[in-house]
Amino acid sequence: MSFTTRYRASIAADLDPLGLKRIGIRSPVHTKTVKEKVESQNTSRTSRESFNNAPSTPSIPDEGSAEMPSTWAVMKRHRVAVLWSAFVAIAAINWGMDALMSTSTISIAAFERDFGYEFEGSYIISSRWQIGFNSASYIGQFFGAIISGNMADRLGKRLTLGMACVLSIAAVFVQVFARSSVVLLIGKLLNGITLGTFLTIPSGYAAEVCPVEIRGLTTSGVQLLISVGQLAANLVIKGTGTLDSALAYRIPFALQFVFPVILLIGLPFCPESPWFLLRRSDTDGTVATLTRLGYLCPVTVLAEMSSIITHESKHASTTSYLDCFRGSNRRRTEIAMGVFAAAQATGVVFTLGYSSYFFELAGLSNSNAFTLSIGVTILGLFGVVCSWFLINRRGRRSTSLVGVALLTFLTLLIGILDILPNYSSKGPVYGQVTCIIVFAFVYLCTIGPMGWALFAEIPSSALRSRTVGLGVVVQSLFGILLNIVVPLLINPDAANLRGKIGFIFAGTSALGTLWIWLRVPETAGRSFEELDWLFDQDIPARRFKGFVIPS
Repeated sequence: MSFTTRYRASIAADLDPLGLKRIGIRSPVHTKTVKEKVESQNTSRTSRESFNNAPSTPSIPDEGSAEMPSTWAVMKRHRVAVLWSAFVAIAAINWGMDALMSTSTISIAAFERDFGYEFEGSYIISSRWQIGFNSASYIGQFFGAIISGNMADRLGKRLTLGMACVLSIAAVFVQVFARSSVVLLIGKLLNGITLGTFLTIPSGYAAEVCPVEIRGLTTSGVQLLISVGQLAANLVIKGTGTLDSALAYRIPFALQFVFPVILLIGLPFCPESPWFLLRRSDTDGTVATLTRLGYLCPVTVLAEMSSIITHESKHASTTSYLDCFRGSNRRRTEIAMGVFAAAQATGVVFTLGYSSYFFELAGLSNSNAFTLSIGVTILGLFGVVCSWFLINRRGRRSTSLVGVALLTFLTLLIGILDILPNYSSKGPVYGQVTCIIVFAFVYLCTIGPMGWALFAEIPSSALRSRTVGLGVVVQSLFGILLNIVVPLLINPDAANLRGKIGFIFAGTSALGTLWIWLRVPETAGRSFEELDWLFDQDIPARRFKGFVIPS
């Protein structure tokens, strides 16, 4: 008896409540596995179709049991799933824009005049309000991630995202027409709630509609859209920042209207997650959605999804946030939260958020430094594209491990260059600038996109929305902390550490490297069913790759 058949046998008796018999589905005990279906076919064409037919839930066939289709062939077969995953990921653009605008708009002269106070002949934003404006979105994200995790399970990802878009439009309206710092802060807090949803929904949605062969590409694509948002904000601010009116900052704020409106127009046509439909016992709707997403035998896929849901319901009768910290889910939640902590521990907020600071130290004018920052963002986009060639070939674990190790070396080098006796000669500063440019590429080629894939794949299907929400909560907490601490460490009127802060992040990044090696498993090529078994059996992270599940 194969693993898939045996694993389902233990839960077959509980399938009737899902209403499977009324649409003629045999018990999963008698449902052929992917391997058995392939072996029963004699032509290579039928073998290829059988494999393409497998979603992200069935077990992967043994090597040599099927002709493995190319990634492009799978994407072509499931192009509807890929396109709708990309459409939902548009929400991440707004997060990228807001993350950059929070730090960039406060340096616009018109913004300083309207929301700051006069000091020694010029207008400035007080440090208290700087911290408030920079942290407000992250505070909102904290609550938005928790709320959206609950709502996605109760109302579905499509409706949850649509409601977030409506709130986003209202929040952006408040920011655009704010006349006081208090009103602007409220707008940023409200917008932060929607941004928590915009980060929680896309990767989880992609993981649930795409087959395992392309799951990594579509989930990590969220990072690409975040970078697109940052690039768009950079370009708009460069074009409007020199205006002498409120339009200098209102136009960048208003840019955040665009993508929620696009999402609201398209969401009524977007297929709901088949996992959500099946949990609501909507088997007909699940089959129709699977067919629309490109699965050739949706009834078989439905049976395999049902077996996973029933198995998980045996281990947890409820799906609350507390269940994320019980049993094998505790480990899965730790990993989903930890990948974001490891990414933030590399010092990405300092290295990329303050890149213009080092460019100006190197002698570039403020305008040229900003232009070079745009170039770094474009390089980061190229890095995300390069990650797609690594995510399946080298895997999530190996790519993340090597990436964080390289980032540890780069931040250490930034610190060393800062203590050289000839620092004022500009040579060490040029070295730091080079490190920052390389850092951007490495981060967005490794741990940046890999984190999105991992934290969407690791959770159990029953707790995915909530676990992903907890991952975003961790990112928000780090965002709040670093937006307060980093300015105090780097500002000339405070600790004035300059590049010496690299020593701090080299240490935290080294700890992140160690944690990845010890705790992060390889999920590439693993179905959700296989991941459930590996976590249930408490297989060590280092043994996930290549582990042969007993027959």
